[in-house]
Amino acid sequence: MDNVRTVVFAPHDDGSGGFGVLSRLARALLRVADDRNYELHLYFLNSSVAVDGQDRLSSLLLRLEHKHKAIFVPTDNLIFLPKDKETLAVVGSRIPDVLRKWVRPLWHFWPCEANWIRTNLPIMDRDAWSNPDVCKEIDFSKEKWKDKALTGCGTLRNLTTQWWQDVALGISMGVPQLHRLARRECFPSVEVGDWFFSVGLRGCMQESFVPPEIISSAEPDLRMIEEDELKAREVWLTLYQAPHEAYKAHVANSSVKFREMTGLLWTGDPPPEDMAEWSLANKLRKAIDIDISQIRDTQAKRVGYIVPGSTPVWRDIVDKLRKRQVIDTTNVAILDLNRGNGTITLLENDGKKLGRASQLLEDKNIPSEEKHLATCRACDFGITRTAGGVLGFVETQRPSVLVDEPGHWLGRIQREQCQQAGLCVVIPISEFLTDPAGAIQKQADKIDTNSNLDQIVEVAKKLKVGAEQDLAEYLFTTYIK
Repeated sequence: MDNVRTVVFAPHDDGSGGFGVLSRLARALLRVADDRNYELHLYFLNSSVAVDGQDRLSSLLLRLEHKHKAIFVPTDNLIFLPKDKETLAVVGSRIPDVLRKWVRPLWHFWPCEANWIRTNLPIMDRDAWSNPDVCKEIDFSKEKWKDKALTGCGTLRNLTTQWWQDVALGISMGVPQLHRLARRECFPSVEVGDWFFSVGLRGCMQESFVPPEIISSAEPDLRMIEEDELKAREVWLTLYQAPHEAYKAHVANSSVKFREMTGLLWTGDPPPEDMAEWSLANKLRKAIDIDISQIRDTQAKRVGYIVPGSTPVWRDIVDKLRKRQVIDTTNVAILDLNRGNGTITLLENDGKKLGRASQLLEDKNIPSEEKHLATCRACDFGITRTAGGVLGFVETQRPSVLVDEPGHWLGRIQREQCQQAGLCVVIPISEFLTDPAGAIQKQADKIDTNSNLDQIVEVAKKLKVGAEQDLAEYLFTTYIK
C-alpha cells in the first residue's frame, strides 16, 4: 500500500528513560499519520524495559483512526554505565572493560538478541547471569520460559535485509549502530535526545578520575562509537537534558545537522490547556487520598512519587522503601507506578496496592506515558535520579528532588542545567542512601513554606510543553510522507 510506512526506534538500554522519550515522539507521529491518512508500522528495538515493552507500545495505538502497528523487538543495544550498587556512583574505571569485553565484540553484529533472552533471565542486568544467588531463584525447568516471555513481541530474525530496505526512517536515542545500518540500507536516520556515548563515556571516566592512560586505552572503542554517531542525518537535542556546547562541538565538523527542541515533551497528544483542571490527574489524586486513608486510617499530609528508572541499583532502593515499617501515619506517602499495567503501590509495610488509583490507571484506553504524567500531577512532588524524571514533574507543574549520582558526566550537566533553570532541588546521594525515607520526608516538609520546591511551580508554568508534536510534523513531512 502506498500509504504504509515503517519507522524504527532504537532507545538506549541504560535505564528506561530513552524508551519513554521515543514513545512520546512515536505517539505524536501516529497522530500526524492519522491526519494525513497514512498507516505507520513502528518497531522499537530495546532491552531495558524487558517484557513490559510490548504492553507499553500497545497503549500508543489507543484512540487513533487507522490500524497502525507498534511492535517491540527485544534487542540488546549494548552500551550501559557500570555503577557501584552501594553508592550509585558510575564506576568509570570499569568502562574500558565494558567497551572491550561487551560492546566491541557485538557492535557490528547489532541488532543483537537481548541478553536476558540469551541467558533465560527475566532481567536486564548484564552482571546477573554470572551471579549464583540470582540464578538459583530462576526456575530453569520451565522449558518454554523464553517463548512465554516473548509472546506478542517481534523477533530479530524477521528483520531481514529486505525488511530493512523498506524502512522509511530510523530514530535513535543513544544507539548509533542504527545510523550505520541506515547508511548501509539507504534510509534516513536521526538522533533524538541526550546521549552521544562517545562523548559521555569519556566524560564519565574523567569525572571518576580514571588515569589518562586508561582512558586512552578506550579511545579505539570510543572512536568506533563516534564513527557511527556521525552517520546520522541530524540530531534533535531535548531541552535541559542534552549538553548543548559539548554536543554542538561533537558534530561541528561532520555532516550532521545540529538542532534543539524549544519546549518540553508531553505524551504525543495535546497537553491540557489548564493543568489545574486536568481531569485524569484530579480523579487520580482523589483516588490516591481515599486509598491511603483506608490503608493508614488517616489521610497523608504529603504524597511523593519516586521515578527511579529501570536500573538494578534503584530497583533495590525501591524494594527497601517497600519493606520499611511505617508507624507514624502522618509521614509522607511514597508511591511507585508500574507504567506497563498502571498499578500504583504505596511503598511501606511490604507494599500496598492502591486499589482505586490502580483501577483508574489500569484502563486500557490510557497510554503508558499519560499514566506516568497523570501520577506526576496527582502527587505533591517527585523523587528522581534523572533530568527526564525532573522534566516529567516540570511538565505537570510539580516540584521534584533530583538525587545526585557521582561520576555521571551527563547526569552532572543535566543537574546543573535543571538546577540553574530553577526546575528542581538537588540532594547528595550520600544523604539519600543513608536514609531514603528520611531524606524524602525532609523535602516533603518544605512544601508550602515558600521554599525552593514551591518556586519551581511558578517557573514551570512559563515553559512550553508538547515539543514532540512539532518535531513529529517535521519528521513526517521531511522523511516519511
